[in-house]
Formats: sequence, C-alpha cells, structure tokens
Amino acid sequence: MDWLNSMDKGSAIYIAFVSYSELSSQLIEEIDHGLLKCGRPFLWVIRKGKDGYKMENKLSCKDKLEKLGKIVSWCSQVDVLKHPFVGCFLTHCEWNSTLESIASKIPIVACPLRNDQVCNAKLIQDIWRNGVRVNVSEKDVVERDEFSRCITIAIGDGEEGEELRRNAKKWSDLAKEAMKENGTSSVNLKAFANEILFDHSKY
Repeated sequence: MDWLNSMDKGSAIYIAFVSYSELSSQLIEEIDHGLLKCGRPFLWVIRKGKDGYKMENKLSCKDKLEKLGKIVSWCSQVDVLKHPFVGCFLTHCEWNSTLESIASKIPIVACPLRNDQVCNAKLIQDIWRNGVRVNVSEKDVVERDEFSRCITIAIGDGEEGEELRRNAKKWSDLAKEAMKENGTSSVNLKAFANEILFDHSKY
C-alpha cells in the first residue's frame, strides 16, 4: 500500500493470476517483456511454486522490472483493486476476480486460461465492454506485444480506454443498486431462499 500511495491516480497496473496452479515460464516471460514495453508502474502477484520456489526468479529481466514496479507473493486483492491509483487489472478472469474488478470500477485486461474463464472474458470484452481480451498468436501463446497493446488500451487516455472506464463505472453502479434492499439481487436471493424453505416444508 505504501508503494501504491507513491503512484499517480489510476497509473498502476495490477496483475494477479490463478492461485491453484503455476503459470508457464513462457507466459511469465511474455508478461515480463510486455510490462517493460509499456513502461508503466505495476504491482504483480507471483505466487511461489508448489515446492516453495520463487517463480519470479524465472524472469529474465527481473532487475529491470523491479525498477519499474513491484513483485509480491501475496496481497489483499480487494484492497488493491479499491485503491485509487490502480488503473487496470490483468487477470485470468476467474469469476471472483471478475466480480471484484466490477465492484471496484477497474477496467480489465482479460487473459483467460481455462474453463469458465473464457466465457467470462467474452462477457468482459463483448457484452459489458469493461475490458479488453488478449489475442493468442498462431504459436498458441499470448505474446509480449499483445500484452503491451491491451494494457495500453485499458489504462491509456485514448477513446477506447475512456469507454472501458465509463462502462466499468456503469456496471459497478448497477451492481451496487442490485444489492440494495429491494434491488434485483436482494429480491431474487430472498425468492430463492423462500422457495427452498417452501419445498423443504413439504417433507
């Protein structure tokens, strides 16, 4: 938090991926070079490997990266996303991370890895339009230039970035309205609970 407090508002990239499996060395390396190409400050959560090995040691440009941003093994994601100096979130699009970014009004750079994450990335880019999805190359990898391109869109001052931020705020506001008393989420949850209670009373 002290490091984030030293940044300009909306200037930092937050990067965090799946917690239950290790990222490939190739993906880490492409993100590494993509961040250097962007030249923007970042906070990158790289969890330790299964054997306790520090995965950031695989980075070929670690020294250069650490002059630009900060690498940690863990942080409170909710607190980071709420921080006013965070400008975009590079994520694998697990549902919890997707909802947390929406609640925090943060544009997303979507890099799905598997399963429902692909569907979530589709929603983010094409339906909600609160983020941009990285494209996979013909070699079946996301290359550094693609990471740089998408991050620059999401955090930049261009028209696309402005639209992403507007939509991020819109969906956050709608989510908060839904959670209020008599909001759609509150009403539907109560209806679901009542239905379960009603069905149970038959027995």
